[in-house]
Amino acid sequence: METDFDCDVLVVGAGPSGLCTALLLAQHGVRVQIVDRKPGPVQQSRATIVHARTLEHFDRLGVADHAVASGVPITHVAIHENGRHVGELPLAGNGTAARTSFPYALSLEQFVTERILVAALARHGIHVSWRSAVEDIAEMADGVRVNIVGSMGASTVSTRWLVGADGASSVVRRLTGQDFGGETYTQKGLLADVDLAVNLGMQKMRLNLTRGGFVGVLPLASGRYRLFGVVPPGFHRGPEADNLSHDAYARLDDSDLRHWFESYFSVDAELQKIVWAAMFRFHSRISRSFQIGHSFLVGDAAHIHNPAGGQGLNLAVGDATNLGWKLAQVVSGEAPASLLETYETERRPVAAAVLARTDIGFKLETSTSPVALWMRTHVATRAIGLACRLPPVRKLFFDMFSQLWIAYRTSTAIDHSDASGRGPHAGDRAPYATLTSPRGSARDVMALTHSPNYHILLIGPIDPFQAAQLRNLLAARYAADVKTHLLTGNEIEVCRAYRATKSTKLVLVRPDGHIAAIANPFSWETITRVLEHLDKVLLRADQHRDER
Repeated sequence: METDFDCDVLVVGAGPSGLCTALLLAQHGVRVQIVDRKPGPVQQSRATIVHARTLEHFDRLGVADHAVASGVPITHVAIHENGRHVGELPLAGNGTAARTSFPYALSLEQFVTERILVAALARHGIHVSWRSAVEDIAEMADGVRVNIVGSMGASTVSTRWLVGADGASSVVRRLTGQDFGGETYTQKGLLADVDLAVNLGMQKMRLNLTRGGFVGVLPLASGRYRLFGVVPPGFHRGPEADNLSHDAYARLDDSDLRHWFESYFSVDAELQKIVWAAMFRFHSRISRSFQIGHSFLVGDAAHIHNPAGGQGLNLAVGDATNLGWKLAQVVSGEAPASLLETYETERRPVAAAVLARTDIGFKLETSTSPVALWMRTHVATRAIGLACRLPPVRKLFFDMFSQLWIAYRTSTAIDHSDASGRGPHAGDRAPYATLTSPRGSARDVMALTHSPNYHILLIGPIDPFQAAQLRNLLAARYAADVKTHLLTGNEIEVCRAYRATKSTKLVLVRPDGHIAAIANPFSWETITRVLEHLDKVLLRADQHRDER
């Protein structure tokens, strides 16, 4: 006998990863509930950098325009060594505008990000249940039973799937018995939102490498500035707060912050007002598993790392995007439950790679060993100054921080039969390219694939009759709607981006904007391989059963 579930998916945690997961599910028509133990949305700015790939995800969720209008595009990173300017790394220009609609990093306070996502959820009739703490989880044969204590007392929610998006101190992770292996750094970090009596430029982030570590200044949309960096050993004059967790902050005395600013920032400006200041611990940890039965972990509940490069919030939104469409298709009976296994196999290696990169960078930036100090204040600054003048290095820098590099080439949720070399590969992010002839509101190829479906791009010269045959075949074969788009040879930018200049190429794009399969050249023989792949990730029409 099947359980009568209260919801299809229960999301625990209303931070960016939880809100994005819930919003994506709501857009697919999934019955979703979201709870959070906090009394309400965060009031602090906290995570403030939203990178290009995350803005592309936001675009799929319909909130990118609001986010961009609420933030400050950061187009340059100015690098200093003990106050001496050594170079600038541009985030805009140098070809980045040809690769994404968002060729910059967006300075956007976390409370604004969350407010935008909460409002979008409300438009779907979904509201966060605040002051609701998970007390216990019981795995059932076909779902999860969750005990919750809220402002109205205790309750039990039965759900087909559970998503733990409840931060670094995740209750879901603890109750599902997951180790959170890694390390806690001896260094502590400091964040502060302040008013400065100076205009440092509203589209430029400033980094200063010092003997005590790194510090930085980021402009905020409010006209204030975010100060961030490492608290040097022995600098903090108050009691040591050894129990600071990754998502817990300790108030800092104004005098300590002013001393830190005057000693390490090398900015000729008066610190007029301290709006908020806090100290926290740096960690690098990852959960042993991202899926445990009918439960999943996303964002800081699954992995935490030091904030070098502003990767945390962006990695969390990537988790939500990857898991959300898979859950939606499984719940709706369009895809087999085995598809959900690819969430961990795709996202855990990405998280591990980010942890490794940020760990190396953080140790180079903060180590007090003589070799590290010499590398940081002499070699690194000279290398950065040279790199700033090399377009390939600028491109690498943008890709690395923007998360455009993320791909799933080894995943079982993509087809590996076409590895013919040039051009994008299955598993890669589907390249951005502007359309010569806009299709409705879609002015680039990414916008064509924004609906929560698989999309087939037929790029190059194509017989409309063959395209119609393919559409009819897909409609009859699968429970899910697979959309087909004809992009003929006059779409020069699309043909160039997808390397389809000599023959017609078929590109299958997943609901998260990654390439699932490529048929090159387009023929019924190569189409057969694509259909064989779709048979693995989508249920056939005769297999469909509505699980809601």
